[in-house]
Amino acid sequence: MNREEILQHFTKEVYEPLKNQMLFTLEAFFQNRKHALAKTFCNSLEQILGKVRLMQQEGNKQALGYISYSMLRTELANGRATYLVEAMDKTWFMDRHPCRDTYNADWAFRYLDEWETELSKHAKKYGGRIGLDDIQRMKLRAAIHIHQYIIALARFSVTEEWLDAMQFAHEIELDDVFELRVGEYWDQSEVVFKRDVRIKDSSVMKDWLEEKKPYDYIHEVFRGIDGSQGDYEGIRLQYADLSGSSFNNSIFTGGNLIGSGWNKACLIEADFSSCLIQEARFEQANLRGASFRDAVAVPGIYQSERWERPGFQPVSFAGADLTGAQFQGAYLQDADFTGAILQGADFMGAAFEGACFKGAVLDGSRFSLGMHPAVQSLT
Repeated sequence: MNREEILQHFTKEVYEPLKNQMLFTLEAFFQNRKHALAKTFCNSLEQILGKVRLMQQEGNKQALGYISYSMLRTELANGRATYLVEAMDKTWFMDRHPCRDTYNADWAFRYLDEWETELSKHAKKYGGRIGLDDIQRMKLRAAIHIHQYIIALARFSVTEEWLDAMQFAHEIELDDVFELRVGEYWDQSEVVFKRDVRIKDSSVMKDWLEEKKPYDYIHEVFRGIDGSQGDYEGIRLQYADLSGSSFNNSIFTGGNLIGSGWNKACLIEADFSSCLIQEARFEQANLRGASFRDAVAVPGIYQSERWERPGFQPVSFAGADLTGAQFQGAYLQDADFTGAILQGADFMGAAFEGACFKGAVLDGSRFSLGMHPAVQSLT
C-alpha cells in the first residue's frame, strides 16, 4: 500500500472506531457529572465577571456586550486544555480594554490525550508509515468534537435566572444586548446564552416570526412579546428564548424547537404537534389545552452506534399547567413533569419511560393500559 492507502486504512480501522469509543465515554461522563461541571463553569464565569466589575468601578470598562470562551489549538498541541476567556464591550474584538482570564477544560480533553496514546500504539503496527506528526494532526482534527462538550456545558450552565441571582450581578453594567459565546480563537463561535432587554414591538415581532425564515430566530430573544393566534408552522426556534411571552392559540406544528425556552409563557391551546422539543423548557408555563401530539423529546444520542453530537437534555414541563393537554403519540423519555398540573391530560400512545411525575396532579389524565405513571413507578 502507498502512503495514502495506509492513512485511509488507519482512519477506517483505527481512527474512527477509537474516536467513537472516546466520545461515548466522554458522553457518559458529561451526563453523569454535568451538575458538578456546571458549578465549576459558573465559577469561571463569576471570576471573569468579578474582574469586569473592578474595571468598571475604576472607569476602565464600558458596558459588557460579550464574553467569549475560545479554544486554543496551540495550547492543545502543547498538552494544555486551556480556553481563553475574554470579556468585551459591544465592539467585540475591537474593544480597546478587554478583560481576560482562562478556563481549564481538562475534564473533557483528557479523553483526547488518552485517545492520542491509543492511536500511537496502533500506529506502530504500520511499520513507521504513520508518524507522530500524523497523530498530532488527527488529534487536532478530533479536538472539535471534544469542544462540542464545552459548548454543551456552557449552554446547560448559564441561564437568565442564574445571571440575575449572581451575588454581584447588579453591580455589573451590561449592554442592552449581551452574548456568551464559545468557539475557537479568532474563528467561528456559537451563542450559548443571549440577553436582550431592548423593547420589542409585538406586532413587528409576530410579523417577522410568521415569515418563518430558516435561520434568523436561532438563539434570539423574544421575551415578553405577544404573538398569539400566529401561524408559525415549521418554524426553527432552536435555543430561542420566549420566556414570559404569550402565544395563545398559535400553531407551531412540525417546528424545530430544540433548546427553546418558554418558562412562564402563556401558551393556552397552542399546537406543538410533531415538533422537536429536546432540551426545551416549558417550566411554569400555562399550557392549558395545548397539543404535543407526536412531539419528539428523546434525550441523549439518537444513534447508539454512532456519535454525532453531545446528547440532548430531557424536556422540562416542571410546574407547568397542562390541564387538558394532548400528548398522544409523543416521545417523552425522561421528561420532567415535577409539580405539573396534568388534570385531564391525554397520554394515550405516548412513550415516557423514565419521566418524572413527582408532585404532579394527575386527576383525570389518560394513559395507555398499564402505563399510568403511578403503576410504572415513574414518580
